[in-house]
Amino acid sequence: MAVPASRSHRHLLAVVGVVLAATLVGLVALWPSATPVPIEDRPPGEVVAGEVLALEERARADDGGPATSLMVTVRVLEGPDEGLVTDLEILPEGFPPFRLGDRLALAPTDGSAGDDPYVIIDFQRLPTLWLLLGLFVVAVIAVGRWQGVRSLVGLVLSLAIVVRFVVPAILEGTSPPLVALVGALAIMIVTLYLAHGVSEMTTAAVVGTAAALLLTIGLGVLFIEYGRISGFASDQAALARLTVEGLDLQGLVLAGLIIAALGVLDDVTISQASTVFALHETDRDLTWPALFGRAMKVGRDHIASVVNTLFLAYTGASLALLVLFSTSGVPASELVNSELFAAEIVAIVVGSLGLIAAVPLTTALAATMALRGDREGAARAAAVGAETPGAHPPAPER
Repeated sequence: MAVPASRSHRHLLAVVGVVLAATLVGLVALWPSATPVPIEDRPPGEVVAGEVLALEERARADDGGPATSLMVTVRVLEGPDEGLVTDLEILPEGFPPFRLGDRLALAPTDGSAGDDPYVIIDFQRLPTLWLLLGLFVVAVIAVGRWQGVRSLVGLVLSLAIVVRFVVPAILEGTSPPLVALVGALAIMIVTLYLAHGVSEMTTAAVVGTAAALLLTIGLGVLFIEYGRISGFASDQAALARLTVEGLDLQGLVLAGLIIAALGVLDDVTISQASTVFALHETDRDLTWPALFGRAMKVGRDHIASVVNTLFLAYTGASLALLVLFSTSGVPASELVNSELFAAEIVAIVVGSLGLIAAVPLTTALAATMALRGDREGAARAAAVGAETPGAHPPAPER
């Protein structure tokens, strides 16, 4: 790959180099001492797979509970009882409708007091998930081609950083926001350059993303503290606190905000930088104000759509909670004031402020680099022409 010609690109690459060095120091310093053993390397548990062979609905005694139960005939597919066919009686509430051929997760019982030898604890969903993942991979490669392949590699590396670094480091008691910041910066640098290559456009997006991410973190710290967000409102967080002694739940809220913000910021910044360079390629006579202004028209549209996307994403994730509270008769002001809703509002608004700042910043960086690159390229061409015997003088500027 050619060495970047633009001096402004070299300056921004130096900034990226500082961020990368700090990220590497953070990864080394905060790397967990004991990485969790991969699931496939752990000793097999007692849960085994089973297949539904037959279904029969049965009436139950009137004891105030459900009027019917479901008798499920299953074949055990693995473990010491592989091939065993047995009938298991369950109450269907809490399960999706059963169908013949369904794969189930079965846990053995001690068999005392006439209990069934197994109990149905869940459905086997991995085959469906693998099919969905396969469709996703095919779609990304079909549309994105080699760039799609690189983005998939970046996705795998992002998951690896979260699973191998972020989560284990938090479990060891390291500050969740610090771990999330280091992990987010590592993900940002790796995925953006891997998916889009080392170019002026990508470097502008990386610097814009880093700056907007730091702003987002600052706002998150401020409003989580002043909003008195403790992190204890979530049942999952409370359970995590019981499991991991001394876990910083307030810091965990901020860490989640950092990771979520990165997912929006890198999309906005790379799109904005790409818009700037596309406009510049279309009309190289555009001045800096004109190039910035035209790109910001696209940026404002992007801001409007992404802010709505953030709201809908958080609303969709909390839809069951909204339905529950809507039937409680609690005034709307109390609902908004509750920590559950306040934490979501802080996340939505802080994330939106970060992406709003990212658009003009990235646009300005990209426009500056595009125009300076042209001027420096023209100056080098003129210098080469002047030093070459018989060369024609450069055409006058329009």
